[in-house]
Amino acid sequence: MEKKLMFICESAESFLITALAKTLTGAGFTVSFNMPRPNEIEAMEEKPQFFLVYLDGDESGYNTTLEYLAGLKKLLPEEHIFLIGNPIDIKGAYRFIPEELTSGCFQRPVNTTDLITQLNLAFSGYRSDITTIERGFEGNEDTQKKTVLIVDDDTSFLRSMQTGLAKKFNVFITNSGMNAVNFLKDRTVDLILLDYEMPVLSGLEVFRIIRSEQNTEHIPVIFLTSKDDKNTVMKVLEGKPADYLLKPISPTILSQTVENFFKKLESDKNDKGKSDPNVPAELEMIDEKFSL
Repeated sequence: MEKKLMFICESAESFLITALAKTLTGAGFTVSFNMPRPNEIEAMEEKPQFFLVYLDGDESGYNTTLEYLAGLKKLLPEEHIFLIGNPIDIKGAYRFIPEELTSGCFQRPVNTTDLITQLNLAFSGYRSDITTIERGFEGNEDTQKKTVLIVDDDTSFLRSMQTGLAKKFNVFITNSGMNAVNFLKDRTVDLILLDYEMPVLSGLEVFRIIRSEQNTEHIPVIFLTSKDDKNTVMKVLEGKPADYLLKPISPTILSQTVENFFKKLESDKNDKGKSDPNVPAELEMIDEKFSL
């Protein structure tokens, strides 16, 4: 999917704008430019996913554009609006577009690595508003159901999987590895579905923390990854997880896979002749696909 981005600025020919645009183009973004003229943006049949408002020059020239973008964000929540400017410019901009309607701000001079990271996170569906752990059920947990924690930085994937699994399991979700670690300090779950590629704290780092703590070392972990190259798979298997699954995966298939996992786990526990009491049950779940 094409990543379309529009710079809203007074001059597309300034050195800083040109340098930023070149860097963003190199990072895979399709960059266009528009002066702070909301009527021209409104006339566009297909609007970009990202608006970068470069606050420079006459502040009043941006006011109506910021108000327009605030209204656009309410109509099209999937749009992302970022502000670039000095602290005074950015603070002034929030009088015309509420801070909660923006996806972020960057002070000049812009750290391009941070900018690209934030844009890619927004493009992937990451939302910072899942600040702790959300649960996919009302009232108390059903003690007859297994409890699953899903950890993934892709919010749309989380929502989809939450809906698909909540019919059969107690489901908790978070888009942060640190949130997951803190959550598991106070309680336990029956299974963790853990994204391998996450910002800040990677899935492998989360996995190592889980395995280092006495109250979580026994929890089965299934890695989720969108990469199937040998190097990535070898890294995924480094800590000997219970299994790994390739994304994208439908909620129905994931739900059935998790259900089959618990059935086999229970079967292996009951089969005393097969199980070695000194071997964690989850290690017995590792099948032939781990042999590369």
